[in-house]
Amino acid sequence: MKFAALIFGLVAGLAVAHGAVEGDSCTTNKDKCTALFSGFSHVEKDMHKYTKQMLVKSYDFLLLSSVFDQYNVDRPGFEKLYRKIADKAWDDTINLIKYQSRRGAVVTLDETNFVHNVSSLLTSNEASSLKLALDYEKLLATEAHMMHKKISHTGESNHYDPDAAHYLDENLIEYQSGTIRKLSGHIRNLNDILGEAGTKDLGLQMFDDYLDKVE
Repeated sequence: MKFAALIFGLVAGLAVAHGAVEGDSCTTNKDKCTALFSGFSHVEKDMHKYTKQMLVKSYDFLLLSSVFDQYNVDRPGFEKLYRKIADKAWDDTINLIKYQSRRGAVVTLDETNFVHNVSSLLTSNEASSLKLALDYEKLLATEAHMMHKKISHTGESNHYDPDAAHYLDENLIEYQSGTIRKLSGHIRNLNDILGEAGTKDLGLQMFDDYLDKVE
């Protein structure tokens, strides 16, 4: 009995200390009895939008991969590269939804915002598709960094959310920096190949074979 009274007193003391008497806690406000806490609310809308963009990315790169899977193009290396990016974007979409649900948010995918015009995907060649892919990754990476800044220790103290920042680091930002480095390297190598007029066709075929092996 004394132990129960002690626990009740401790909870009551914490509630008062954190503003529960003003309706800011689950103890006094049933609307606060959710999984939302810390600074997540300051990045919730951004992450929701980002999830929809990631879903669109998976469709875009799946479409881009199909461009290089046609009989008159036949670039299995490029097809494999873009399908891998599409699959990663799909997995990221699912994981983002799961994470937001764990943090008490509700995710709806009723709207889509395309980063690129679909026609630009369908008319892509080897060089232009790599440039498009790099721009795409940089755009989403920049948005991920902006979300991270909102909830990191460099921002407002009441916006700080180390759990969300860690999630972004581990699941998005680290992968994106590596992918940006890889794509920029592919572009540089392909530009060198295409600069050799006499051997560019053979070089392009060998470059595609290389992608088919490493991806």
